[in-house]
Formats: sequence, C-alpha cells, structure tokens
Amino acid sequence: MSNQDLEKANLKSTKKFYEGNAGDGTNVFDQYITGLPLIMVFSGCFLSCFLIGLDQTIVITLLETVGEKFDAYDKIGWVSSGYMLTMAVFSATWGRVAITFGRKYSLIIAIILFEAGSLMCALATSMNILIGGRVLAGIGGGGCQALTWIICTEMVTMDRRPLFLSILGAGFSLASVLGPIIGGSFTEHSSWRWCFYINLPLGGVSALIIIIFFNPPSAKGTFKEKLESLDYVGTFAISVGIVLFLLALTFGGNEFPWKSAAVILCFILGFVFLVLFFIWNFRFSKAPIIPIEIFREMGVVMPVLSLFFCFLCFIGLSVYLTTYFQIIIGSDPLSAALHLLPIFISIVLTAISSGVFMKTTGYVKPLAILTAGLGCIGLGLLTMLDIDSSSSQKIGFLILPGVSIGALLQTGITSSQLNAPKTQGATILTTAFFNFSRSLGGAIGADLFQTIFNSSLKNKIENSIKNNTLVGITDKEAQLIIKNPSLINRLDGNQRILLLRCAMASLKNVFITSLAVSFITFAICVLYSSKTVPKSSEIAVKEDTPMKDDESDNK
Repeated sequence: MSNQDLEKANLKSTKKFYEGNAGDGTNVFDQYITGLPLIMVFSGCFLSCFLIGLDQTIVITLLETVGEKFDAYDKIGWVSSGYMLTMAVFSATWGRVAITFGRKYSLIIAIILFEAGSLMCALATSMNILIGGRVLAGIGGGGCQALTWIICTEMVTMDRRPLFLSILGAGFSLASVLGPIIGGSFTEHSSWRWCFYINLPLGGVSALIIIIFFNPPSAKGTFKEKLESLDYVGTFAISVGIVLFLLALTFGGNEFPWKSAAVILCFILGFVFLVLFFIWNFRFSKAPIIPIEIFREMGVVMPVLSLFFCFLCFIGLSVYLTTYFQIIIGSDPLSAALHLLPIFISIVLTAISSGVFMKTTGYVKPLAILTAGLGCIGLGLLTMLDIDSSSSQKIGFLILPGVSIGALLQTGITSSQLNAPKTQGATILTTAFFNFSRSLGGAIGADLFQTIFNSSLKNKIENSIKNNTLVGITDKEAQLIIKNPSLINRLDGNQRILLLRCAMASLKNVFITSLAVSFITFAICVLYSSKTVPKSSEIAVKEDTPMKDDESDNK
C-alpha cells in the first residue's frame, strides 16, 4: 500500500471528516493558523475581497458620465463586461496557479495586476484605454476573489469555516452596497476617476498585511518545475471558448443581429474551444484545471451550479434596478444607489446569519431550499414594480431577493467543500471552481439582461412609432434613446411618458427572466447533498494518522 493510500485508510478508520492535502508538497494540517496571524490574514483577505466587490458595482452609476466624457456611449457596456469577462475566464486557472506557486505569492501577484489595471483606468484618456484597464483589473480581480476564498478555506477547520466565509461573503456584499453609493458620490461631487483611485490604497494595505502576516508552508519544487506543471493548453482553450461565447452574447442584438455571421461564428468557435478544453482537461492534461473527480461529485456540481444561476440574477438585478431608479423614477446616481440599500443590506445580514446558523446547527441543504424558495417569491414580487409603485413596494420588494442571494452564497460554498473529493488539491480546486462559476454567472447575467432590455426597448419603441402612438420621434432619435435610455428624461410631455412605459415594460422582461432563473436555482438546491457541517470533535486532526510529516504522500 502506498503512503497516500495508507494515510487515507488511517483517516477513514477514525470515521472523522478530513480533507485531502493541497497537492503542493504541504500537509493540510500545517495550513491552519491561529491567534494574531489568523486575525490579520483574514483582515487582509477581507479587504481584498471587499475591493473586488466594490469594483464590480462602483461603475454602475458612472457609465453615462464616462460615455459622454469620451463620446463613446456605444462602448460603455465594455466598462463592466470587460472586467466581468476576464474575471470569469481566469478564475478557474488561479486555483491551479495557487497550488503551483503557493497562495501567498499568487495573491500578491493578483493584487498587483488589479492595482495596475485600476491605475490605468484612473488615468485613462480614451474609452479604449479605460476598457483595457478594466480587462487587466479583471484578470487580477479573478485571482483576488479566488485566492481570498482559498486562503480562508485552508486556514481554519471545516467546523469554523462557515462563519469565516460568511463574513468574507458579507464583506463582498457590503462592498456591493457601498459601490454604487461611493461611485455616485464621486461622479456627482468630485470625479469619476476616484472610483478607480480608491482601489490603490485599499489594495496596497491588503498586500502589505499578506506579506507580513501570512507565512504558510512553501510549495515544493523549483521555479522551472512549477512553470512546466501549469496547464497552458487547458487555460488557452477555456479562455478562448468563454471569451468567444460571451462576445456572442454581448454583440447579439446590440452591435450585430443575432443571425449575423459574426455572432454565429463566435458561438460556434466558442463551443468548439470549450469542447476541446473538456477533452484535453479530462483525458490528456497532467494537471487539469478542473479534475474529473470534481465533475463526478454531484455534491460539488449542484452547489456550484446554484451559484452560477444565483449570481446571474444578482449582477443583472444590480444593474437594472439601478436603471429602474435612475430612468423610471428619475433619481440622481447617489439617490439611485441609496434606493438599492434594502437588497444589499439584506444580502449582508443574511450572509452572516447563514454562516452562524450552519456553524451552530450543521444544516446546509434545508437552508438552501428555504432561501431559494424565498428568492422565487421575492423575484415574483419584483415583477410587480411599476412607474407608480409606492415607496413601501420599492423597499419591500427588494428584501427577499437579497435574503436569497446572501444565503445561497454561503450554502453553496459550504456544501461544495463538504463534498469535495479527498484527492490532493481537490478542496482548493473546488473553491476555485466555485468562484469560476460565480464569476461566469455574473458575466453572462450582465450580457444576457443587457440583451433582453435593449432588444425589448428597441421593439417597443419601433412598434410605437409604426402604430403612430409615439409621434415626433425620428428613427435616428429612437436609436439614440435605445443606446442611451437616460435621454428619455430630457424629453417633455407625452413623449416622455410613452417612452418611460416602453422602458418599464422592458425592465419587466428582465425581472421575469430573473424569476425564471430563480426557479431553476430552487430546483438545483433540492438536489443538494444532505451532508452537514461537522462539529469540531468530528474533524480529523494531525494526530489521527501515525505518519510523520516527511512521510506524507505529498513529499
């Protein structure tokens, strides 16, 4: 029997919960930290995660301003999409990078890339430079998001993990609360550039904390061996496949018709590259980005899928609820952000309370099913929002979706880690897979809801002009309004009222789509594993195996 099989047999004989080693030559038990280092490392990860959440939503209220500044409103969607797209593309790859080069230095590199992209955005003199900076920031942001969750996963035992990860998730959500408010304040009272300058000191402090206080065991192997162990073919295939697929969603119905050669070609080539990735990843890769053991474990796949659909809704709602308050209600950027507080505060409070609940009771699946059901009810109520909705409706209808999103973030990551395979590196790669799914859901959600809203608005305005319901608007003016709906509030009288109705009907289509996605999420949660969070006495410790450190299977 090999050392690896012997260690597994010893751990299984204890009938306790255990996790596989990282796969980098270190022992899982040596990754745990306590005392001041634990507090400081968690603070650094919290700050880094906060930074990424802030950057996802801080741009929501500045898009119109930046579009007018650079006279490129037709490219404004890429300020958000460029960031989300690259975050999604590289999130999975960062898991393998973390195993190869170690979590500490991988996170520092990710922060540097994110900071460089942020500085590029802050100093941008054209829309193309701004978008380029967002793309670079997205690459680093994907690493920051994945690695903070990986580090917080490794540094504490499974029984304590739900609480730590719930606070981390709450930080991400809190940043999402503050993002539109801070962005609106900077845009209205200072300069939109400060929306990116603000990342520099926060990222610097986070990196400094990690450098000083985080000293995990070093990954084994020479630098050359580490470079050679990365899966470049798999990274290229999955990156190109996802980029082409998301480009098709972005261009379709906006810059090109859905039936155009450009859109169809992007879909076909994207599909081909994704198929090639799966073939390579599962059959030929020596260090697969997502091991087949993870895909075979339904206890991992179901929570990861639920997070995909959950964040598909979350990002779409963040953007188009802002559209509702700015265009339909006529709020300024700061007021629109304040209107979103009910959904974001409920996300934060539920994220923390869910972690406490799971740590105390151990139950994960019942909580996921309950809150997914509440999400269906909440999104059903959201479809009732209208031009003349009361203040109580504008507040109340936003609470249940926030409760659902906050809880599902925590139940998803906890359930997937409980069911992660016991093979080397599986917990790290499961966490990276979780973040990849979440980022991909957000990226697809942003593109999908933009397509639904723009297509609906275009059809309703064009039909109103053909039916002579909407008079005095030329085809050229209609196209400008479709590209920039905020122009509606510059009109007067009957034209403005009719166009607001068109925009509201288009927003309802977005909310109805979110409702349909929430039912899918609920169905997936029913298929969660019934495993519960183990108590501290039920978790294997280093003494449960007689093997010495230098005899571990990871040597």
